[in-house]
Amino acid sequence: MSHQRFFEMIKQVPRISRLWDMERGMDIEIFEAELGVMSPGEAHMAKFFSSVWHHHSQQYGFDLVDAVSAIDPAHCQLIIEWIADPFYP
Repeated sequence: MSHQRFFEMIKQVPRISRLWDMERGMDIEIFEAELGVMSPGEAHMAKFFSSVWHHHSQQYGFDLVDAVSAIDPAHCQLIIEWIADPFYP
């Protein structure tokens, strides 16, 4: 169920959702290559999704305070909803 919730949440950010596959999970090689060409807001969202996926933020350094200054309000809402009802795939 949480796996499905993750993919329902991430599909709201198409630029980032393509870095995950329901069968294989996160494509780390492509993810890391894409981080270098994403806008700051996209990079923060990608790091957020990675943090949820991996159950920690150490790997890519997601920082909520830094993120909210760069992410558009609609994507901030995704994070707020997750904080209110956290789950892990």
